[in-house]
Amino acid sequence: MSLALPEPIAARVEAGPLDGRVARGLRWLRWRQLRNTLGVMVADSRLRASMIAFCSAVFWAGLFLLFLGSFQFIAGYVDLANTIVEYLFSMFFLSLLAMLLFSNGIIVYAALFRSREAAFLLTTPASTDRIFAHKFAEAVGFSSWGFFLLGSPLLVAYGLTIRPDPTAAAGSPAVFYPLFMVFLAVFVLIPSSLGAIVALVVANVFPKREKSVLVLTAAAAAAAAAYVGWRLWRTPGEALTGDWLGGVLNRLAFCQHPLWPSRWMSAGIMASAKGEWKTAAYYLMILSSHAGLAYLVAAVLARDLYRRGYSRVQGGRSSRKRRGFRLMDAAFHRLFFFLPHPIRLLILKDLRTFLRDSTQWSQFLIFFGLLGFYFLNIPRLGYGAQSPYWRNLVSFLNLSVTALILSTFTSRFIFPLLSLEGRNFWALGLLPLRRDHILWGKFAFSAGISLISTEFLVVLSDLMLQMNPWMILLHVGMIAVLCLGLSGISVGLGARLPNLRESDPSKIAAGFGGTFNLLVSLVFIFTVVTALAIPCHLYFVGQENAESARFILSRSGLRFWLTTASLASLALGAAATIIPLRIGIKAFNRMEF
Repeated sequence: MSLALPEPIAARVEAGPLDGRVARGLRWLRWRQLRNTLGVMVADSRLRASMIAFCSAVFWAGLFLLFLGSFQFIAGYVDLANTIVEYLFSMFFLSLLAMLLFSNGIIVYAALFRSREAAFLLTTPASTDRIFAHKFAEAVGFSSWGFFLLGSPLLVAYGLTIRPDPTAAAGSPAVFYPLFMVFLAVFVLIPSSLGAIVALVVANVFPKREKSVLVLTAAAAAAAAAYVGWRLWRTPGEALTGDWLGGVLNRLAFCQHPLWPSRWMSAGIMASAKGEWKTAAYYLMILSSHAGLAYLVAAVLARDLYRRGYSRVQGGRSSRKRRGFRLMDAAFHRLFFFLPHPIRLLILKDLRTFLRDSTQWSQFLIFFGLLGFYFLNIPRLGYGAQSPYWRNLVSFLNLSVTALILSTFTSRFIFPLLSLEGRNFWALGLLPLRRDHILWGKFAFSAGISLISTEFLVVLSDLMLQMNPWMILLHVGMIAVLCLGLSGISVGLGARLPNLRESDPSKIAAGFGGTFNLLVSLVFIFTVVTALAIPCHLYFVGQENAESARFILSRSGLRFWLTTASLASLALGAAATIIPLRIGIKAFNRMEF
């Protein structure tokens, strides 16, 4: 029996032992897949490629400027600057260690036990550890690109502001910049290998309880983060004072444990930035040896446990009946009694699909949970004691961040809803419903989830900032307009630009239709927020600087421009809701099954 490879691959790997031929064939296959994907993206999806490049550049530049200003601020604490940076680096890399372990474990589990490619490779003469190495490299690439995008601006900003000694000019040696990329590449292998080990153990020990394990792990991580945040929130003293800073560092002392890989990472980075090459090489060797050991353990476990775990995961189905949705169904039917019964059933179907996919609601909870945690800690950051100008500015920034996260949610989860019907799409045409009612049901599902989550966050933010009741009412109306508009855009464009051949919602969202939907959503958010934020900003600038008040809006002028901008935003929101839905309904009605 020989490995069934296409002719171009077979011609390249026909010589040598079988395992070597398999390794060369898999490497060549991965390279061709990457090259073909990039070629198709450049040739057929230039809008998507341009959007990705532009957004990545803006994101990188924004983070760089933020980190550069932060390090320049920390440099003002001359005696404590190095200690503060060391603690910050240790906490930063410890947090990334936990997130990479979590994300890579999920991706490795899906790649090894749920993908069609893994099922095919297991039927070939390829060794188990070779299959594991192939899928592991793929998972590391998917899970760690964001780590490099987030870590590189941080370390570049640090390298530009660090002083190797008090008499030297700011700036690290040139060798530091390529060297920290080596540190990042070695560091990422440790949590990735640990995540792969966890995935293999879960598949063998809990083959039918992976969702329960995921939920419990996420709950434990959230509890740990909440405990750390609670301790920081209860730090005595006024924010940003010396006593307060000392209390914060004492509460973060756990991240300085000498056995944490994040501690080795921070010590090696800081040593290389100062030109202490022996110390930097020492920590780089420690990281490399532990990364190699972690991968070796994962490869040995895969060799011995992968096939057995795969068989257990693909084995018999659970006989348990789902009873957890009965209460939710009854409450939903009573709450939305005014909707036709078939529409309610369709909305419940989408809601159940959303709740059953832990990769969807877990991301939803993480993003909005982090925002809620930040809003609750606003009083500790001192914003409530600032001038009305700063409170107004922060409130609009908070609202903008909430709207941007909502746009990613609607593009990622709402836009693919109709496409996910896939091969069963024809069943929608057999339902005793008008087709426009189907789209209005999906719109109601999206708008309901969006309004419940975002309105709560915006009101919480404004209450923590001690905003005027009229401003709270304005923000509530703005977020309602944004929720309805974003839902209409995503549902309408999802019906106009469906991808019925793809079953992965992330790939549907990353396609041309999903990219175009995200672009339209961002323009809509920018227009609505800018129209209402500029009059408020000009008014509070005048209140901040009384000498310039004659050049800024008066109170009567503010009322006039806010009324005009509010009416224009309502008209724009109605257009963003109705026009895409009408376009989607028209395309859906013409669609043949």
